[in-house]
Amino acid sequence: MLIVGGGAAGVAAAAAAGRAGARVILLERYGFLGGAATAAQVGTVCGLYLRDTASTEATPVAGGFLREFSVRLQRAAGSAPIRLKEGLWVLPFPAPAFARVADAVVSELENVTVVLHATVAEAQTEGPRAMQVRVLAWNDPLVFCPGTVVDCTGEATAAALAGGGVENGIADQIPALVFTLQNLDPSFAECGLVEVRRELRRAVELGRLPAVCERLLLVPGSGGEGYQGFKLNLIPGRPDSPAWQQVSAWEQEARQRVEELHRFLVEHTASCRNARLASVAPQLGIRSGRRIQGRARLSDDDVLGLRKSALGIARGCWPMERWGNSVRPEMTYFDERGYYEIPLDCLRPVGLENVLAAGRCLSAAAGAMSSARVIGTALATGWAAGTVAAFQALDRPVESAVETIREQMEVECENVKREA
Repeated sequence: MLIVGGGAAGVAAAAAAGRAGARVILLERYGFLGGAATAAQVGTVCGLYLRDTASTEATPVAGGFLREFSVRLQRAAGSAPIRLKEGLWVLPFPAPAFARVADAVVSELENVTVVLHATVAEAQTEGPRAMQVRVLAWNDPLVFCPGTVVDCTGEATAAALAGGGVENGIADQIPALVFTLQNLDPSFAECGLVEVRRELRRAVELGRLPAVCERLLLVPGSGGEGYQGFKLNLIPGRPDSPAWQQVSAWEQEARQRVEELHRFLVEHTASCRNARLASVAPQLGIRSGRRIQGRARLSDDDVLGLRKSALGIARGCWPMERWGNSVRPEMTYFDERGYYEIPLDCLRPVGLENVLAAGRCLSAAAGAMSSARVIGTALATGWAAGTVAAFQALDRPVESAVETIREQMEVECENVKREA
C-alpha cells in the first residue's frame, strides 16, 4: 500500500498499516517527516487533550497510538502539556523533536519504506480503483501499483489525481509564518509582549508598517533562555485566485514582513534590542486547503453537538478555531471534557474504492475542519486510515478494522518506548 504525505497523519497511517502487517511505501516531499509540525514549525500539538478549566492535569482524548505518540514526543522534547485560556491543553515541542519521533515510529517497522523528496505526478485508475501512481523521487521517476492508497497530503492531491471529487478550502482560513528570535532581554517574559504590541500598533497607525504586522502572536510554550517563537498571521487571500498563486504570494509576503518586523523590534523595543532572527519556518502554516468529497461529511453540527457514531474511528476535542480578518481567531467552544467522533466514511472519497484520506483533507464542512485539522486529530485519522487501508490490502473486512480502531482508542497506552 502507498501513503502519500509524511506529516502527522501520514506517519500515523504508516505505523498503523505496518503494525497490521501490510507492506507500506511512505512518500514525503521534504527531506524530513512531520509535515506542518516540522516544515511550518507549528510548535504545539493541539487536539490531544480534553478541554478542562478545573483539572491541574491534561486528560487524553483517546488512548492507543495517540497516547503513545504524545508520550514519546514529551520524552523527546523534554516538555509537558500546558493549559491555555478557556481550559485548552496543548503539548509544546521543538520541530526537531517531532521529526525524531516520526523517524523512530516508522523506522521500527521493517515493512515500511520511506521515500523522501518524493512528489506524486499522476494517478491512473480502472473504474473505481487507483491502479498506478507515478512519482518523482529526487528527480527519478518511480511507478507504484498499490493495493490501497492513503492520501495524507493536506491537499487531497492523490485523491484528486485519481479522479475523486474535491473542494477547495484555501480561502477558509488564513495561514501564518512562524519564526524565532533569540537574545531577547529577560524582561520580555514579563512586559515585552505588551511593549511589542504597543509599538506595532503605533507604527501601523503612523503608516511605518503595513497593517498585517500587527497580527503578530506568540507561539505558546516556545519561550525561555532568551528565545521566543512568534507567528505572523497573514490577511485572507482571494477566493478566485488559483491555490498555487495565492500560496506563492503569501510565502513571499510573509518572509518580507518577518524581515521588517525583526528590524523594527530591534530598533524600537527595549526587550528586543539585541534580538537576532534565529529561524524562519521553511513553509507557511497552511490551515485549510483542498479536501475530498467523502461518502459522509463532518458537519458543524456534528462537532458542536459532540455527535458519536457506530463507525467513529477518531475523536476530535479541539474547538472550532477560525482564523480570518481579526488579529485573533474566532473560537467556538463545546462542552468541557467533550469530544465528537469522525465517521469512517469522512475518510472515503466518493467513487474510489481503494483510496482513503486523512488529516486536513478528509471530508468536512469549513467550520468542522477548523476543529478537525489540528495535529492531534490528524494523528488519529491517519492511524484510522492506515488501519483500514491495511485491512483492505490484506483482504480483511473493513468492519473488523473499525472494531480494532475503536478498541485501540480505549487502550491507556501501548508500545511506548523510551527514546534514546
